[in-house]
Amino acid sequence: MIPRTNVWLPELPPVDGTLPVTVDTPFHVTEGLVVVEGRHNLTLLPGATWPGLGALPAPIATSVMSGDLRAATGTRLRPATPAEITAGIALATSQALRSLPGAEAYATLTALTGHAHTPRDAMYILDISHETAMRALKRHQEVTRG
Repeated sequence: MIPRTNVWLPELPPVDGTLPVTVDTPFHVTEGLVVVEGRHNLTLLPGATWPGLGALPAPIATSVMSGDLRAATGTRLRPATPAEITAGIALATSQALRSLPGAEAYATLTALTGHAHTPRDAMYILDISHETAMRALKRHQEVTRG
């Protein structure tokens, strides 16, 4: 049996002495790990930044819809710099895109980028099958034609 060394803390450690830390608080993980819970869980290891829910693009924020954070024992956080927040937005966005179902992922990707993607590109970006990408593109074309 593997000994349990990571016991979840009852609340997140403070960021610069500020409590409570919520999904709206941007922070950088320096030690331990944080799990952003919601429709899609995102694990933040040391070096990762959570940008705060309000910083995420609207299609991603609505797909994450998180209300809870969990931190492992020994986790340390600090305020995120503007550059780290930008990197955190990219991390959360890319992870959320790859965890959405095919058609929803494709629709979210096109909303974020402002254009349709080829099935081949969608396969690589979203980690979906060619068939799923073809169906998603067809659905996108039907919706945009009106």
